[in-house]
Amino acid sequence: MAPLYLGTDAGLLQLAPGEPQPRRIDGPPSVAFLARGPAGLYALSGDRALWRQAEDGGWREVHPRPVDEEVWSFAADPRLPGRLYLGVAPALLYRSDDGGQQWLACESIRRIPGYERWTFPPPPHIPHIRSIAPDPETLGGVYIGAEEGGVYRSTDGGETWASLNQGLYWDLHTITPAPGGRRLYATTGAGFHRSDDGGQSWQRITAGIDRGYTVSFALSPRQPDRLFLAAAAGPPPSWWRGANAALYRSDDGGSRWTQVRGGLPDHFDQMVSALAVDAADGVYLAAGGELYGSEDGGATWRLLASELPTIRALAV
Repeated sequence: MAPLYLGTDAGLLQLAPGEPQPRRIDGPPSVAFLARGPAGLYALSGDRALWRQAEDGGWREVHPRPVDEEVWSFAADPRLPGRLYLGVAPALLYRSDDGGQQWLACESIRRIPGYERWTFPPPPHIPHIRSIAPDPETLGGVYIGAEEGGVYRSTDGGETWASLNQGLYWDLHTITPAPGGRRLYATTGAGFHRSDDGGQSWQRITAGIDRGYTVSFALSPRQPDRLFLAAAAGPPPSWWRGANAALYRSDDGGSRWTQVRGGLPDHFDQMVSALAVDAADGVYLAAGGELYGSEDGGATWRLLASELPTIRALAV
């Protein structure tokens, strides 16, 4: 299994092959998001400072506060060195082309037709950019998911946007483009959705998924039709009694799903906050302060660590 980085409320941890437990790494005092680009790994701290891993493995602060707004998403383009994105509330995207030193607001988002109707269930109903996914087929392209506002694609770095929402529920949690450019996956407050035509239309797929509030999602880089999905029985207001969450796996691109057990709990009381799959099909799952791992593509699992600070992000 590859080295794994854990972004937690108490800083950055690393689980290296052969080590029994994650160990603390000097760097950001807390981590809300992790993203890997061609220049290495980036972290956004809980107080919105941007950090980057140097070539010697150490960490340095790149920017003390790239944006003033509340951050909901963070991504690095794997094909454009220095291209980073931040999604915030109220719903807006920021872009950096120099590794996080300078940031540009993509004001064009506010001109998307229907932007004024975007919302968020809890008061004061302020929408945000919940998910960012660089386009794997179009250099400089990017997908964004707004909660609640749907999915949009830009092919010019955020200057213009196309709506991809026919048949899609607008309470968007994650948007993930598959290799090849035609298939897209989305998790929403009304379940899992898939598009086979580049987002022109969507279908909601429920076969094998017995929980309707889908959030974390990951696909295997080795086997692109192997997908992992975390779902809860209901939205966050119900989680104070326990999220009743589970992990599901599909081996056919999301047409059919099976709940994964094989060493995992029958249900998680805390929501699955992050999923990660490495190039060898090692799979990792974080829920609260627990970390689980699988070395066989998600068939069997073991608890790798528990009683950790709350895990917010994973990166391999």
